[in-house]
Amino acid sequence: MERREFLKGLGLLYGSASLGTGIVAAAPATASPLSHFKLGAISDGFSQNFDEALKMMKTNGLSWVEIRHVYGVYNTEASPAQIKSLKDSLDKYGFHVSVIDSALYKCALPGTTLPKAKKDDYPYQKQMDLLKRACDRAHSLGTDKVRGFTFWRVAKPEQISQRIAGELEKAAEVANRAGIRLVIENEESCNAATGHELGQILGMAPARNLGANWDIGNGYGRGEVSFPDGYNALDRKRIWHMHLKDITCDAKLKHCSEAIAGQGQVDLVGQFKQLLHDGYQETMSLECEFKAPGLTHTETTKRSLQGILQAMSKAIA
Repeated sequence: MERREFLKGLGLLYGSASLGTGIVAAAPATASPLSHFKLGAISDGFSQNFDEALKMMKTNGLSWVEIRHVYGVYNTEASPAQIKSLKDSLDKYGFHVSVIDSALYKCALPGTTLPKAKKDDYPYQKQMDLLKRACDRAHSLGTDKVRGFTFWRVAKPEQISQRIAGELEKAAEVANRAGIRLVIENEESCNAATGHELGQILGMAPARNLGANWDIGNGYGRGEVSFPDGYNALDRKRIWHMHLKDITCDAKLKHCSEAIAGQGQVDLVGQFKQLLHDGYQETMSLECEFKAPGLTHTETTKRSLQGILQAMSKAIA
């Protein structure tokens, strides 16, 4: 019996008990945030060992997972035996895959000059092969979504927005043949760092299988308040996945850094309330890369997860 059903059964038992028996009737249970949101996490936030990551995520009530790095490699470079191991672990713990992460277009767009030299995750010439591998992973592991980006950031991204849109359309055509949706992330190091930039580029690329991976923290480094400003700049019908985190900015130092969820400046409660109002039915993942003295990566991830769940509870109250 699933834990949720077991607890539900207990609630019915105590709720129906006669007050005369000396057993106090239980108060109505508070609705779980996980009944309103398809919340998961990027597995390597908990552990590179996928089985161990799912085990920890399960104890926190999660049943969705986003797959990025596993067993020390990017999932698109994992061996057939490793992919089978991932599938076995998903079945073992009863998880659904929200998104397969790829480094699609985390490279320089040919003909552009970068403010600082930056190494490509994969060279431009290998991008479509990378995308095909990601699509294969998606099919093997049971999702129709692959994550991508908008090339390393140039000094004036708006001047190449149309070119980027054309490249995204090309990738969307390849993904469409595989029955896959592409979700493009706003990433500070890439040309679409904010909601406004991502909304503009996607507006130029109307492919039906091309949408947004809305990261509510990444725009702060470029001066954008994620909610409501960045969110309102996006076509909400094309937000198909989200990354959740919190951010703290120092105005004097002009620097932003990640924080434990619920302890930063992101209006998480407001964002979740708006998602409920908008009828958002797609997935979302905690992405925690926060480093704190005296805490392991796993510990900061667990604390951020609790912060996210608390913000969700406030939003549905």
